[in-house]
Amino acid sequence: MIYGIGIDLIEIGRIKTLMERQKKLPERILSKDELTKFESFSHEQRRAEFLAGRFACKEAFSKALGTGLGKHVSFQDINCQNDELGRPYIRYEGFKVHVSITHTENYAASQVILEKM
Repeated sequence: MIYGIGIDLIEIGRIKTLMERQKKLPERILSKDELTKFESFSHEQRRAEFLAGRFACKEAFSKALGTGLGKHVSFQDINCQNDELGRPYIRYEGFKVHVSITHTENYAASQVILEKM
């Protein structure tokens, strides 16, 4: 049974600006595993795309959960990884999570569908 659907869209330029102003932004948003992948990218544009995509994913997840980010779920509670085919996934107790992340040169977007198990 579908529990919730969330979607988020963010400008990559906004993330780039925040990355310049707040050097710890990636550590605040990304889990340890996500941060390792982020740091493996050598180009700043790719880093910004990755961070924007994960930000959008976590926002979409929190919207699908119905809580938003903050009191009940934080950025660090949501760990988005990629399987062997490159598909993003999130494991969250009690739910099957369907995730899609996309980006263009200027925007990153994500949609999350939660199924109650």
